[in-house]
Amino acid sequence: MTTLTGAAIHAAALEYGYDNCGVIPVSDLDGYAARLRERQEKIPASKAVYANMERFTELKERYPWAKSVVICTTWLGKYRFPQSFQGKYAKAFFLAADAVPDSPRHEQKQQFTVWLQAQGLRIAGGEANAPSHILPLRYAAVAAGLGIFRKNNFFYGEEGSYYDLEGYLIDADVTYRQQCSLRPCADTCMCCQNACKTHALCAPYMMNPLSCVSFWTTFGQGQVPPHLEAGQFGTWICGCDACQDACPCNRRHDWSQGEAIAEVEELTDLLAPETLVQAPDDILREQVIPLTVDHLRPGETQTLRTCAARALAYEKSHQA
Repeated sequence: MTTLTGAAIHAAALEYGYDNCGVIPVSDLDGYAARLRERQEKIPASKAVYANMERFTELKERYPWAKSVVICTTWLGKYRFPQSFQGKYAKAFFLAADAVPDSPRHEQKQQFTVWLQAQGLRIAGGEANAPSHILPLRYAAVAAGLGIFRKNNFFYGEEGSYYDLEGYLIDADVTYRQQCSLRPCADTCMCCQNACKTHALCAPYMMNPLSCVSFWTTFGQGQVPPHLEAGQFGTWICGCDACQDACPCNRRHDWSQGEAIAEVEELTDLLAPETLVQAPDDILREQVIPLTVDHLRPGETQTLRTCAARALAYEKSHQA
């Protein structure tokens, strides 16, 4: 068994492009089960949506060899997000390293996986910002002291909520716990709840996924459920950043600044809703779907067209 230390893992994570890293015992995730039950009990309709997250409560049974969790963060605010995409596409999808698999930044982070294996570790995971990951990334990041939860349920680090999270299970008993000094949300602040037009944020630290625009523009295949109206979706085509953008902890950031991601910038014309509704399947499947980081599957091109058509209708109805 390796004699690797948590400090060495932290140092390697920074070397391979992450902004921060924590290492905690797998047992530090035991509290996630209670959090999941609370969400299901308070919002019974959410049980079907959260069913696939039950596996996060069975880590010790599914991975009996795992002893520790490595959780890494990357602040996405270092990159520019085109103005024409804002209010239409979720930043954390398009700016994630996994959105452009052949990019240097994605390949650099893959080298961290190679490094972990080179230390003689058995590992599982490595997914970032994807619905198929094997552990609760936000919960793990908070447990490791990398940040806190805010009222909109997102993980927040020093720079706000726009972070890419990546986690691994490893078979070494090591720890590198951080100390977070962020202050919690003010009791009186309701910025995120007020910004949520569908009232998915039904209470502080609580969310109904079946009222979430991000859910319906991705997993919900662009449909508008009976209890919502199309106008509540605004111009969102894939995902929704409304509650994060309204948060005082994010408002100071200027998305017109930062490093441009060429593969994203090059799609500005294609991702205009009037172009998207007419784009052929192969173009959407090869150029756009990958940017959603597994929130849309290759066969779900019609979801993009449905959402783009609704966004166009909303813009037309709100023209002066």
